[in-house]
Amino acid sequence: MNKSFPVLFTSLKQDLFAGTVVFLVALPLCLGIAQASGMPPLAGLLSGIIGGVLITLLSPSPLSVSGPAAGMIALVVSSIASLGSISAMLVALVLAGALQVAAGLLRLGRLAGLIPGTVIRGLLAGIGILLIMQQLPVAFGYMPDSEPTNDASMHFFKDITMGSVLIMLVSLLLLIVMETPWVKKSKLSALPAPLLVVLWGMLAQGLLSSAEGWALPDSQRVQLPAWSWDNAWPLALPDWSVLMQPSLYQVAFSIALLASLETLLSLEATSRIDPLKRAPRSDRELVAQGAGNMVSGLLGGLPLTAVIVRSSANVYAGARTRFSSLFHGVLMLISALFLAPLLNHIPLASLSAILIFTGFKLASPALFIREWRQGFTQFIPFVITVTGIISVGMLEGIGLGLLCQLLLSVVKAERNTLTLTQHGAIHLLRIHQNITFISKPELCRLLDSLPDSSTVHIEVVDGITLAPDLQEAIDAFMAQAEQRNLTVFYMPKK
Repeated sequence: MNKSFPVLFTSLKQDLFAGTVVFLVALPLCLGIAQASGMPPLAGLLSGIIGGVLITLLSPSPLSVSGPAAGMIALVVSSIASLGSISAMLVALVLAGALQVAAGLLRLGRLAGLIPGTVIRGLLAGIGILLIMQQLPVAFGYMPDSEPTNDASMHFFKDITMGSVLIMLVSLLLLIVMETPWVKKSKLSALPAPLLVVLWGMLAQGLLSSAEGWALPDSQRVQLPAWSWDNAWPLALPDWSVLMQPSLYQVAFSIALLASLETLLSLEATSRIDPLKRAPRSDRELVAQGAGNMVSGLLGGLPLTAVIVRSSANVYAGARTRFSSLFHGVLMLISALFLAPLLNHIPLASLSAILIFTGFKLASPALFIREWRQGFTQFIPFVITVTGIISVGMLEGIGLGLLCQLLLSVVKAERNTLTLTQHGAIHLLRIHQNITFISKPELCRLLDSLPDSSTVHIEVVDGITLAPDLQEAIDAFMAQAEQRNLTVFYMPKK
């Protein structure tokens, strides 16, 4: 017992430090994601609290950190626009959480492994581009409407505020500098870049408040309500009257699918950097995430996922157990209760800069170059996924990418399955492996290319079963053999 106490104390000390670091990273992200999603900033804090406390207590992952994710922003915005209100989206979120719980109980987490890496990378890149498109107007001072829409980019030059532009540009510069190798190797790397950006934004808006033409209006700063137990619940609540709306269930499925994908990807990435190499338990994690999303929807919060940015910050800060994530959730709760007056000095331009930089990292030019170098069978599904997500929608883009990857994989598998060799007047057509209807045109071409008055051997490798379409093509060829003076030797496999 005496020997274990120092180990326990060391672990607790590391977890407290890591939890503080994660809180400093998560706080501006929660506020920024809520603002970008068209939700009140308090909804972002509430979601961070639920992710840090409830999901942490239910999750089997020792180092994963959950909360609102930048990858869900575009889907939340489009969901609110299509369903007509935040309250309707919250109903979809509750249903999405129930779907995640059901998927975890049915042990469907492993099915995420069937989604090709090209489609997943295309998904993340598409999300990154949408994030940049949506946040640039806000970073320039565009004041968003009360109801979010997808056409914010159309107002790029509306309501430009020079103070917002200055704060955004310096914020981006800070984020870029913090990513340089020199800073990463120095002691400055211990400072969370989002925290530096927020501190700069608060300082700048204070200095610019007295400068004519540069001051930020209240609408371009975080607006958290003063907390009081006597007031009514300050966030929107689910509107259950939309349960008869058919589009609700498509939105719920989209949220469940995307949130589950982000969670499972984050779990996999976190397990790779875990010093103890603890294996992820995807099914139990889906149950925990689903429960968190149901509670978040019931209380007016945002969709929750395991988030790789916060999880990696947790690992690199030295966390050992889930207490670090729990402590970060407690700090989020304290900030929501007592720090609203301070947080209301944060400019939206600072939060937008963080999200723009996150979007750039998700859709970096290096990613497109890397996919291009892997060949067309990888690049085409990647581009189709990105294009589909931007132009049509999240679920549709994933579906188009999957379909494209499936077709290209089948076509690639069908290559070199048929060979035709010649020895004098004798021709050998060999079928090497199981082939589908896709190979029928090639089979017909080879059969038609055989010269009249020749001998043809059609050989099917043992264990191969021909598809009916291919068998019909061979039967039609043999029916014409006598007219073409062909001698055909073919013994179909039984």
